Amino acid sequence: MFFKNWTHKQKLSLLLLIAGLIMLVLAVFFGVRYFLNSYIPKNVATEQYGPGSITAPAQAAISEDTDVVNPADTETIVSTVDFESLQAINPDIYAWIEIPGTTISYPVVQHPSDDTYYLHRNSDKVYSAGGAIFSESRYNPRDFSSPVTILYGHHTSADNMFGPLQAYFSDSSFLANDPSVIIYTPEEVYEYNVFAAVPYDNTHILDQFDFNDPNEYISFFESIINIRDLGAYINSVNAPVNPSERVIILSTCLDGNNQRRFLVMGTLVAGQ
Repeated sequence: MFFKNWTHKQKLSLLLLIAGLIMLVLAVFFGVRYFLNSYIPKNVATEQYGPGSITAPAQAAISEDTDVVNPADTETIVSTVDFESLQAINPDIYAWIEIPGTTISYPVVQHPSDDTYYLHRNSDKVYSAGGAIFSESRYNPRDFSSPVTILYGHHTSADNMFGPLQAYFSDSSFLANDPSVIIYTPEEVYEYNVFAAVPYDNTHILDQFDFNDPNEYISFFESIINIRDLGAYINSVNAPVNPSERVIILSTCLDGNNQRRFLVMGTLVAGQ
C-alpha cells in the first residue's frame, strides 16, 4: 500500500493535517451559519410604512394682546405611521418605536397568546433569527397603560433590532442630547425621557416585581438609580418620582454576555 513504507512520524503528521483541515472546514461552516443566523433581513412588507415621525408646528398659541407665538407651543410630534397598511399585513403590529438620533425605528408586535412567537419571526411573520421588537400580552396591554411596559429585542451582530442599543447609550455625545424614546400607536404618540441605561441580570422583571404596588414600584426604581456599574448611564432628573408615572423599559442581551441584560428606561413625559 501507499502508506506501507511511511514512518510513524509521517503518518502522524498526515493525521494531524487531516484533523486540521476538518477543524478548518467546521470553523468556516459554523462561522457562516452564525453570520446568516445573526443577519436580520429587512421587514420587506412593513418597512415602507415607517419610520413614523415628523416634527411639525403646533397650533400657534396667540396672546390676546399681541401676535407673539408662545415658543413652548411651537413644536409637537406627529405620527405618519400608516397603521392601516401595517395591520393589513400583520394585525399583531400595534405600535412603532423610534429613538431619535439612532437607527432604531421598528414596528412593535404582540402575539395574543404566544409570548415567544416573535423571538424568531420578524414583523412580517417571516422566520428570522433576530425576531422582532415585541411585548408580552400576559403582562402588558397594547395601550401602554401599564405602570411599566417592557419591549424586548435581540442584540444582533448585524446591529439590527436592539443590537446597537448599548453602543448608543454608551456614547457620551449621544447621551449629551438627553435621549428619548418615541412610541407611536394608532391613537396616540408617547414620548419617554430616558433616565437609565444599565446592565442588569436576567430576571424576568414583570414576573418578579408587582409595579401596581406603590412600595415595590418606588423600591425598584430607587435600586436602578443607585446602580454604580461602570457601564451604567443614570439621569435622575428624568426618573419617576411617584407610582402614577408610566415607564417604558427596552430589554436586550448585554454585549458579550447573553446571560445578562442591558436595559434602557424612560419616564413618560408629563401630560401624556
